[in-house]
Amino acid sequence: MKQKRRSLFSPLALFFLLLALAVIVYGVVRYFVAVQAWSFDRDALFRVLWEVLPAIVVLAAVGLFALIYCAARILKPVKKLRLRASETAKRIADREEAPVAFGAGCIGALSETLEKEEGKLAQLFVKTAHETDAEATERERLAAALRILTEVSPEKRTLESLTYGVQIDIARAAEVGADFCDCFAPDKRRVFLAVGDVWERGLPAALFVAGLLRELREKLVAGSTPAEALSALNASALTREDGMAATLFCAVFDSISGELRYANAGHLPPVIAGERSGFLRMRAGVPIGLFADAQFTDELCRLLPGQGLIVYTDGVVNAHNGTEYFGYERLLSAVGEHYGSGLTADTAADGVMDAVNEFGNSGDDRAVLALYFPAGVQRLLAPQLSELNKMRELLEHWLQNDPRRKNIELACEEIFTNIVNHGGAKSIQIACEREESSFVIRFTDDGEPFDPLHVEGGEKDLYSLAEGGMGVTIIRRIAGEIFYRTKQNMNVLTVRFPVIKGI
Repeated sequence: MKQKRRSLFSPLALFFLLLALAVIVYGVVRYFVAVQAWSFDRDALFRVLWEVLPAIVVLAAVGLFALIYCAARILKPVKKLRLRASETAKRIADREEAPVAFGAGCIGALSETLEKEEGKLAQLFVKTAHETDAEATERERLAAALRILTEVSPEKRTLESLTYGVQIDIARAAEVGADFCDCFAPDKRRVFLAVGDVWERGLPAALFVAGLLRELREKLVAGSTPAEALSALNASALTREDGMAATLFCAVFDSISGELRYANAGHLPPVIAGERSGFLRMRAGVPIGLFADAQFTDELCRLLPGQGLIVYTDGVVNAHNGTEYFGYERLLSAVGEHYGSGLTADTAADGVMDAVNEFGNSGDDRAVLALYFPAGVQRLLAPQLSELNKMRELLEHWLQNDPRRKNIELACEEIFTNIVNHGGAKSIQIACEREESSFVIRFTDDGEPFDPLHVEGGEKDLYSLAEGGMGVTIIRRIAGEIFYRTKQNMNVLTVRFPVIKGI
């Protein structure tokens, strides 16, 4: 209360003191002006007082009103602000922050409090700005990492010829891991394969992958074996200051003989896909970038016609559905299921990825590389008549000097046309395979069940056949065997021709 009285009445006392001084000065000056001498004149004094007193009363009333108005409209809100500032100071003190030192006046207290809060707001703004810049920088680094990985190791890639097929599928996690796959063919016979997993994430890992794949290609093209290439990569990785390390499976496949020469640096064992799928036997090896004395060994195996190789990263087997992992048994089951359908490398890789996606998510990168070594040559065609040229190219490559080539091509064109026009297929696979004393042409499609061998009227004259019967008649006249069946919801038409000696 005492503080309030000083705040309210001290200005009032000062006002009246100044008013009294002004009146005295005015009265003295007015008196001497009236008397015009330094002597005392009573009448002159009374005239001055009656002249000055009404003005004093009016000025006092106006001043008092102004003071009361000021107290009500200015001092009262300032007091409220001071009270709120005091409460703010108390809350700050309760948060164990530095106390606010209030001055004697309410405006001083409010100013100091606001300065304190403004300082805190400024610090918060700077901190938020730094955090925002850091987040933006991290997003830019992740985007750069993704661009690099997409450039050197695309998420989808196909490499195929008449004697092999390779498909790569990669699903990248949000944090941009560094699983990678690579495949390239330096010539018509050899195919180089690589699948790996870097033990870091983000931009440094992406840059490491880019340099690693570049050096790996250089070494393999120059004639290094897979083991020699891994040794060179290990030496290079050890010179890095960031301590990067990676598992890596590296192989060279001979598409003529089926020989697979490979070396492993701590990567998971690939799957050999066949009638009985199983894991490739190999040395475990040591990840590159860990030990200077790491030893890598070349190993050999031979893929039989009709077999394939599935190489993957740990994101596949570590996929989790909340209760259990995808695991190795499910991997073998997925490989066997899609191998059994008689399809190609792309559907094998896609099939494994689809099985993992349906099961769960590991939150990690997942990569699959599928190599398929057909028992002969094969091609996957769209159900369009414009694809006939691709089928002719395959048959010419396979039949070459066979004197029956023209008739066989004509018959196969008729079969293909029937599938396109009547089967409703989404894809058609034609495969040419050689067996002991015969060679086989097999058509596989995913359309409605349709048996092109069922031609009403039995054997017909070649020049008076109904639509759909000409190809079947030609094949029956020159082939040793022809039969139709369905296998796992696929139509399979198989034609077996006896081998002509000397061809």
